[in-house]
Amino acid sequence: MIGFLKSFLLIFLIEVTQFCTMAHEKPDLQVVEEVESESSDLSCIDDEDDNDFDVGHANQSSCDSEMEQELTDTDTGNADLLDSDEEENSNVSTYLISRNGTKWSCNQMEQSNVRTRSANIVRISAGVKPIGQNASTAIQCWKLFITDEMLQDVVKYTNAEIQVKHSVCTNNHTQKCIYYDTSLTELKAFIGLLYLAGLSHGSRKNVKDLWKSDGCGLEVCRMTMTLRRFGFLQNCLRFDDKTTRQERKRSDNLAVIRAWFERFVGNCQAIYTPSEYMTIDEYLAAFHGRCNFRQYIPKKPSKYGIKIYALVDAKTYYTFNLEIYPGTQPAGPYSYSNKPNDVVNRLVAPISQTDRNVTFNNWFTSFQLMLHLLTEHKLTSVGIIHRSKAEIPNEMLQFQNRELYSTIFGFQKDITLASYMAKKNKLILLMSTLHYGGNIDRETSTKQKPEMITFYNKTKGGVDVVDELCSNYDVTRNTKRWPMVVFYWILNMCGINSFIVYKENNKYNISRRNFLRRLGLELIRDHLQERKNKMFLPRELRKKIVEHTGELTSEQAGAASQKPTITGKRKRCQLCPTEKDRKTKHTCYQCMRYLCMEHTVFMCEDCLECDS
Repeated sequence: MIGFLKSFLLIFLIEVTQFCTMAHEKPDLQVVEEVESESSDLSCIDDEDDNDFDVGHANQSSCDSEMEQELTDTDTGNADLLDSDEEENSNVSTYLISRNGTKWSCNQMEQSNVRTRSANIVRISAGVKPIGQNASTAIQCWKLFITDEMLQDVVKYTNAEIQVKHSVCTNNHTQKCIYYDTSLTELKAFIGLLYLAGLSHGSRKNVKDLWKSDGCGLEVCRMTMTLRRFGFLQNCLRFDDKTTRQERKRSDNLAVIRAWFERFVGNCQAIYTPSEYMTIDEYLAAFHGRCNFRQYIPKKPSKYGIKIYALVDAKTYYTFNLEIYPGTQPAGPYSYSNKPNDVVNRLVAPISQTDRNVTFNNWFTSFQLMLHLLTEHKLTSVGIIHRSKAEIPNEMLQFQNRELYSTIFGFQKDITLASYMAKKNKLILLMSTLHYGGNIDRETSTKQKPEMITFYNKTKGGVDVVDELCSNYDVTRNTKRWPMVVFYWILNMCGINSFIVYKENNKYNISRRNFLRRLGLELIRDHLQERKNKMFLPRELRKKIVEHTGELTSEQAGAASQKPTITGKRKRCQLCPTEKDRKTKHTCYQCMRYLCMEHTVFMCEDCLECDS
């Protein structure tokens, strides 16, 4: 403005000067003509006068042209000065500078003539891979993740532990009834009881309540195995070779269960293709026992436990990749960094170069990480960013003079930053490499939320939803050994993933509760078929097993082939003399002959457990 006024005044002074000059020139010219007309040589003087006049006029013209040139140069300089001032003012208003010098543009990047970016195009369809498309039943889908080979390893290491306990035990009766080797069918039955107990929300109950016969317990638990056997198997479960454990623990804190855990994670990645939207977050498997890498997270419900990082499908809630936080590892092959950037790099390795999007919270979000995922892994990302990050301009952190529900955007070539005023003293800071414009979601009406925030709200809860699903039908039992906590947590994950595969393969709706019920009953079926033929089981218990399995015992099948019997009919005891004529409804468990109370043999519960 000052430059403009200067130019105006200068032009005005020049015009006034020209006017005065022209007014004074005419009298001078007349005087010169009068003086020169008195000379003798008129023609010569006239010529000279003409020449002098022409020269004087030329000088005046040249002076005017030089003045105009000077004025033009002055105006140009002032215009350049004005342009530079306007440019400087525009730079101040259209760019935001952060504390570390990062420059954010307030103007949206031109995207009208740009095709859809390759980072936003997913070329692989989600769903079950061919290796798992033939699984149609609940147990077939479950075996895709926990195979028989994995269970056989558990049986082998568990039997090794049982032999140690058997050698220490001095009670022959206990050795015979409880301390005997397990089998694959019994291990599956043990896992099936865990699922059925979790289905009835009895995971944290006293295990004795599940075996109550007063109507408060689970009848299926009493049919499958005894209470003492269940507790014994729970204490003896092992997942690695105990003889080489100490050597492996020198280089790995997770040596006890690492091999079994990694095989499960590998199966999760080999069976299913996730959708284009993924979520990274952390679980906290509740545990209050002794563990070198136990974590304390006050915002979690259990507060203490084992932290597990997870990569989950934000649409189907399929768990795709997992990593247990091991604390500070000893020097060796497993000594890797636990920084957020390194954890994310390891989790996204299976989906690298697939054009997917990853959503995470402020513990993971950083400017360098998001650009690294975009350039190195070809993955876009969206996340809440903490206000302490140096890449955030101070203008985006101010509460004063900010309207409610207003948004300040900052743009770069591949990344966008947004500061949304959600409440009077609450700001939401988001960073995204998926969104390139400051679009507002119209469905939020008066709140005027940016599309970045609505997208983040839709995709941020993948891990939290899986954690909630686990807590609904949790199989976890109280234990003092942290490997068992990881084992129970794997069973929960396997129940959810197998349910997703089951729904995908069968193409009809079924509740997860009914699926887990089918799974638990299928896991215990083989063991019940073996147990119904065992000797010395109570008659009522064997009858319930037969009703559950729908098959007859070997003795019942033999008797049925020879002579049909009428259940519940009173007959004469076949061991008493005829003259006594004793009527009874009791039969021998083996030969099925009717016996009176005199010829009946009673057995205690311990003896029944031995034969069971």
